[in-house]
Amino acid sequence: MPPEILDLAEKYPLLFKTVNYLKTTSSIFKNTIGKQMKHNFNFELSERICENGLKMSNNNWDTYCSNLNNLVDMSIEFLKLQKNLEKTGRYLHSTFEEVEKNEYNTNNKDLDGPDYLWGLYFSEIFWKIHHNFSNFSLNDFMSNVPPTGKVLEVPCGTGFFLCEFLRKNSNWLGIGVDLADSAIKFSQILFHTNNIPKNSYKIMKMNFHQLESNEKYDRILCGEFLEHLEDPFSALKKFKSLLTNGGKLFITVAVWAAHIDHIFLYESSDQVREHIRKAGFKIEKELVQAVFEKDETDPEKEKIPVSYAAILS
Repeated sequence: MPPEILDLAEKYPLLFKTVNYLKTTSSIFKNTIGKQMKHNFNFELSERICENGLKMSNNNWDTYCSNLNNLVDMSIEFLKLQKNLEKTGRYLHSTFEEVEKNEYNTNNKDLDGPDYLWGLYFSEIFWKIHHNFSNFSLNDFMSNVPPTGKVLEVPCGTGFFLCEFLRKNSNWLGIGVDLADSAIKFSQILFHTNNIPKNSYKIMKMNFHQLESNEKYDRILCGEFLEHLEDPFSALKKFKSLLTNGGKLFITVAVWAAHIDHIFLYESSDQVREHIRKAGFKIEKELVQAVFEKDETDPEKEKIPVSYAAILS
């Protein structure tokens, strides 16, 4: 190893141990991790994600690796589903009823379960687009906020973004909303592992449309949610009604990128922007990333897998 890599390996030992595990067990990550870690990689955040993951795995390396393997499984499934999207031009399902019948209620899948959440959690390090979105939110959305306020995450999923927000802004009150029991539990364990005081957050099982519009929030976090809905535009309008004057929304959206329970198919970032502006938002800053390296020269093309992120006011 070059001296600079040896220094990083000594400073972030669990991260590099995790990287070595992935490189030796998964062909998907064997050639991609090294490239990713050379450009705008947040080593400190990644080490902390690994440390929390090990603690949440009862400090058992085998359990930790088993949880990490869910990231590999999720990556393989994405590639398969993406091929189907390229072939058919549509997601597998177009209504929530179809997803619930064919995916959520089957015995061999647990899309709301802990396996999927572990994959999602580790993707904040090892999926380049998710890692870049984490840095984007930490540097541009979670910093330079008022000393106190209320922040909402919908859906909370793993609780990662809300947890990071409260780590940086300890005098804020955080609210997380999700329909899945496993997401509620995962988030609560993550918050406990990060020593977030119990009186500084609430994690609730509910449909976010049930949130009262007279209850306002200074910041809202929404990661990869709109594509799971039949009517994402109504969700954006709901978010607008929940924000205080001067409030901001951080949002990420999958564009032409398949998952087993994606419903609304955005074909370009411009389609997302159109919904955003019609809902009454102003785009303050955005980040558009192509999923595959071959598409990075022109991520604005239609019908290529892209992840879109923006800070809205």
